[in-house]
Formats: sequence, C-alpha cells, structure tokens
Amino acid sequence: MTLNKQALLIRYQDCPSTPWKNGGGSTKQLIISPATADLTEFNYRISIASISSNGPFSLFNGIDRQLVILEGDGIQLSIDSHEGAKQINDLGANEKIQGDTDTTEYKQLTPINSPFCFTGETSITSQLLGSDVIDFNVMTKRGVFKAHTQRLNFDGIFIEEHAAITNNNKKEHHKTEADTTIIQLLCCLDTMTWEHNGKFIKILPYDMLIIKSGEDIKLAATAPSRLLRVSITACKS
Repeated sequence: MTLNKQALLIRYQDCPSTPWKNGGGSTKQLIISPATADLTEFNYRISIASISSNGPFSLFNGIDRQLVILEGDGIQLSIDSHEGAKQINDLGANEKIQGDTDTTEYKQLTPINSPFCFTGETSITSQLLGSDVIDFNVMTKRGVFKAHTQRLNFDGIFIEEHAAITNNNKKEHHKTEADTTIIQLLCCLDTMTWEHNGKFIKILPYDMLIIKSGEDIKLAATAPSRLLRVSITACKS
C-alpha cells in the first residue's frame, strides 16, 4: 500500500489470497472497517474473489451486498424463495429476477451487467456459465452504512473532482455528516497512470484508490479503460 495525506493506493497483488474452505475459490480482501474486524462483525468490506466451481454463497446476516462480475463467462444464480427476490429488488437491482418455480428465482451475471444488489441473508447458489470467474464484492452493515457501486468507462483522461462529496453536487455540502459519503473508492479494471503530486504512478488491474474528501483524481490511459466507483455512506442515525 502507498499512503499519503490524501489518498491510499491498495495494490491488488499485495493483498493476501485466502482459499475457501470448500475449495471452490479464493478471496483477496482489499479493505475492511474497522481494520481489525473479522467476517463476524464489520462495518464495510470490499474484496475480489476467484470462483472455480459451483456452490452456495456464504450467508451474512444484517449485511447488504453488491456483486460485479469482472472476468470470465459469468455465473447463474439460483435464489431461494420469492421473499429473497423481493429483498433483492427492493435493494435496487436493475432487472427483475425471473423464476420458473414457486421457490427458486434465477439470474445470470456476466462482465457486462450492472452491479447486483442482494441481502446477505438470501440463500443463493451460483453455477459457472463456462470459464472461472473473478468478481468484485461490496458488503455494508445494514442500517449503519450503505454503498453505491457504479461502472465507469473513459478514453484518454479521467478526472474525479472533489471526490467523496455525494454525487459531486454542491448542494450536498449542506447535508449533515451522517448523510454524506464518508469514503469513496476507485477500483481500476485496466492498466492506467495516476498523476499525483507531480508524479506518474502506474496503476495495474484491480488496484484500488481510496479517495479522501476534497481530493481530485486524474487518471490517464492509452486505450478505452474501465473503473468501478464505490461510494460508502453513513446512514442517518
């Protein structure tokens, strides 16, 4: 990790990989809060997982989740119960979940799809559509924090002005602290260059920038490039 007063660069290659107990994949944790937290109690967590076989998702009670497929052919999700599908749709899924039985709903996720939102209590089994998959996971403690994950594309230069201000809207500056974004992150999906303090820093795929409030970010690429922007916001008390 590279740390300065304004931005934190997390190198994907430096994050340890933890194999799953069932042998079906592995996870690299990019960030967790608090830093000393484990998977039984945390405020928010971002990770990248490699999936090599079919199997169930782990359950996380009281956690809201967002999932983005980064590489591979994709996965098909089998989601138990219409109540689970209702919870998913209420969280802001862009598409309604389709089902052909009274108890199971189905959804396919591929690298072109928008982030998929679901509750950590929902019982879901995933099946690979072909090749192994790499996915991006955002988890937040329900009622305490919430996240918004967005795919971004740019060609040439990308500038994020005054990052970590909700929606980059000046009117938002008058909101209470509990209403505003507390942390904003950019996960780079392609190789690019970060221009920072007069230096040019090479950013590799899946490296992540954690942006402090008021920090401007400038990225440059020689080909069309992709980013994931994650804004984590404190819920009103």
